[in-house]
Amino acid sequence: MRIAAQLYTVRQVGDLASQLELIGACGFEDIETIGFHDLAPRDMAQQVERSGLTVRSAHFDWPEFETRFDEIVELLRLLQCPVAVMPWLEPEERPAAPREWAAMADRLAGWATQLAAQGVRVAYHNHDFDLVGCAGETPLDQILSHENLYWQPDIGWLQVSQQDPVKLLQRYADRIVSVHAKDADPSAGHGDERWRNLGQGVVDWPRVLRILANSPCSDLFVEHDETPNHAETLWTGRTFLMRQLAVEVG
Repeated sequence: MRIAAQLYTVRQVGDLASQLELIGACGFEDIETIGFHDLAPRDMAQQVERSGLTVRSAHFDWPEFETRFDEIVELLRLLQCPVAVMPWLEPEERPAAPREWAAMADRLAGWATQLAAQGVRVAYHNHDFDLVGCAGETPLDQILSHENLYWQPDIGWLQVSQQDPVKLLQRYADRIVSVHAKDADPSAGHGDERWRNLGQGVVDWPRVLRILANSPCSDLFVEHDETPNHAETLWTGRTFLMRQLAVEVG
């Protein structure tokens, strides 16, 4: 598994070039992008190429899939990126009933079929609202009922929303393409104050990494939603995961 940086972590740092520069300075070689950064696909791809970083995965919100699908295809081609992830639904976009979630999953699977022709896999990234319901009937379950849709678990959200955070990892281990490596302390509150640098929360990382080692997971993306120190979060996350992988995976 490769250790990479998620650009959402450094979104306050400045423009894309500044974000990429900081990530490279913190020792990373790989990244996961978010959207288009207000750039045309070719301009964004050129900036990434100049940084020397490799794009392992790319996030696109639901409206971008709906309205900019051709540009997504172009950007993925230019970035030579093999994975596209749909990571977020605004509250007003979220289905209200199981049949509506099923329709949403069908549409996402349709986009996945189109992208598969370009050599790209499509994954869904969870938060907490999509994990609600009886086992086997949650929105995530409905999405992963499609064989051409994969999963990018957010470990932090699993920790704050599940009694046993690794149960879902075990259930869908064969569908995991990557994870957001995010730590959390659920006792700290209900908002962004819960998130921690890796190793400073309560996630059982040895157990998590052992499960991931026996899955198709290829990338661990360091993430912190609201870090007060971007460089510290990146350095801490990369160092922590390197040490943990050496012990747990070898």
